[in-house]
Amino acid sequence: MLEKIGVLKNLKPEDLKFLEMEMKTEKYKKGEAIFYENSKADWFHVLFEGRVKISKTYPDGKEITLEIVDAPDFFGALAILKNIPYPATSRAMENSLIGKIPASSFFSVVKKYPDLEKEILDHVTMRLKAGMDVLKSILLDDVTKRVISQLMRLAKRYGKKSEEGLLIELKLTREDIAELAGTTVETAIRVMSRLKKEGLIEERERKILIKKMPNFKI
Repeated sequence: MLEKIGVLKNLKPEDLKFLEMEMKTEKYKKGEAIFYENSKADWFHVLFEGRVKISKTYPDGKEITLEIVDAPDFFGALAILKNIPYPATSRAMENSLIGKIPASSFFSVVKKYPDLEKEILDHVTMRLKAGMDVLKSILLDDVTKRVISQLMRLAKRYGKKSEEGLLIELKLTREDIAELAGTTVETAIRVMSRLKKEGLIEERERKILIKKMPNFKI
């Protein structure tokens, strides 16, 4: 199973086998928390099936989605590599299958491969940059721009072209959109309704079709 994870594909068979023997797999239902922000980082998490979101909660209770992780991939690695609490919360966006490797077991293998930690950190750094871009947008842009920006981001990653536009192949709730844009559910609903009235988007079975957007080529 672990050979599907890019940064682990070059491990020796015996090391992959060891990690798989140490790993336990758990199923998480949509919306279920995998770990919480500031909790102790005891596990290296591997996403085999499903989709996970990484988010931060602010003092006012607002939750902001920083990144979406698709299977197969890993998450929560920075905390165990730096021996710090998890800096964000992770939740299943859909029913997911996740492998959990004890941090001590993972470290015993990492130290055998001088370049492995760097590969993991490079991967994590790309995610951190994406998360920082989200926070920057939330600080600088008005809410309509934030919603549009997140729709564009999702379209580039999950979009499927059709004669009508670009369909985001990802089922999104109003809560998902609000957390991506760093706003309330009520405000997200108002913005989405306005975009629909202006003929910019359509909603189809909780998927969003982008018909046209300013400065965005379909």
